Amino acid sequence: MKSYKVIVAACTDYNPDAIAAILGEAVQSLHLRKPMIGKIVIKPNLVMAHPKVATDSYTRSAVIEGILRTVRTQGNNIEKIDIVEKSGLGITTATAFRHAGYRKIARKYKVGLKAMEESPQVRMVLAKGHIHKHIRIARAMAERDFLIFAPKLKTNVLSHAYSGALKLNIGSIDSKERMFHHNCDLHKKMIDVLEVANPDLIVTDGIRFAFGGNQMTQHGMDLGVLVISTNAVAHDMVCAKMLNLDPFNIEHIKEAIDRGYGPKSFEEIEIVGDLPIEKIQTKTKGLDYGFYPVDQFKCNFKIISGTPYCTGGCQGIFLDWLHMVKDRKPKTLARFLKLTAIVGKVTQRVEDRTVLLVGDCAQASTDIHAKRIVRIKGCPPTHKRIVWDMMVAFLLLVPLVRPSLVWDGFGLYPLKKIKGWLVNLKFKPQRKN
Repeated sequence: MKSYKVIVAACTDYNPDAIAAILGEAVQSLHLRKPMIGKIVIKPNLVMAHPKVATDSYTRSAVIEGILRTVRTQGNNIEKIDIVEKSGLGITTATAFRHAGYRKIARKYKVGLKAMEESPQVRMVLAKGHIHKHIRIARAMAERDFLIFAPKLKTNVLSHAYSGALKLNIGSIDSKERMFHHNCDLHKKMIDVLEVANPDLIVTDGIRFAFGGNQMTQHGMDLGVLVISTNAVAHDMVCAKMLNLDPFNIEHIKEAIDRGYGPKSFEEIEIVGDLPIEKIQTKTKGLDYGFYPVDQFKCNFKIISGTPYCTGGCQGIFLDWLHMVKDRKPKTLARFLKLTAIVGKVTQRVEDRTVLLVGDCAQASTDIHAKRIVRIKGCPPTHKRIVWDMMVAFLLLVPLVRPSLVWDGFGLYPLKKIKGWLVNLKFKPQRKN
């Protein structure tokens, strides 16, 4: 018997009226497991939004507007609606809200915009956590009555080429916890968060599909689809299949299945809607998603990948950084200084004029012989750290090295963090899920 329903609906443009109409019918068809009442939280994907260098990687405001209209018409006794998010790369979420057009719709519909780094937070105890025993999430999310996820359909080399509803949960936790065990354990920490942030409704923006590069800067293509479900695992299984990926080879989907959060096979999923999956698969067939070992990335310097291989850690983040350069400044790779980059610990002798050590494991490599050694520390180093260190060491200006973003990341962001610290001085006691 099919226990989970996933709706795959055709939607060719970012028209809030059309999106609201599709969602209204979908909500009626899905038979929500809990009523859409009280405090509503919407969690989009705003890892980054920018009109020049991050144009296709975030949930568009028209989709959020369609969701808001649906909540107003389908919900009952709505107390308040908050849009809660934590952007990536050490850029302020407030800037992402502005670039994505969320401020305008927030004013129009009188909803709250909650940037996690400057908002009240609550520590939640996890009874089933494998990596985290407790995490801090936005108080608005902890106290919600109904949670809506609005992911962006896109690829991500840090998570086996797929980013969807389950991966979205990394943006539910604060920066420090976000990077804790952001390595070969990434899939486990993602599913840990699901214990306290399990969506009641998922609406994925696949009107444009972003693929083949860095999760923030990659370009997109028109795909014309909205994917709607009440179960994150079933949703991600169907989306992965649409992209011609095997969901059972994607670690975080497998982890969620193993922990009992959703269907174990497609036999349990009812796929409905007016857009056949086969039609979408035809569009995505043969696309290069950029997911391969970091030492296979084509550039004019040598990359040696050591051990361990961390898809969600040093190797994955360095690969993601390389894609960032390729996405928006491809000629920079050809002009870059020739060197040997080591990611992970290596035991063989490495000799070059310049050697770049990426991550703490690489620092443990002992047989290195070079006139100059550049070290990027961290387990793993953040995107922000790699961007900064490569700029300082090699004067390499990647697409995100722009005056406004540098000021935002190194000027505004620390101020926002201080504001958040002050807001949370009267921190709530630990609270069980």
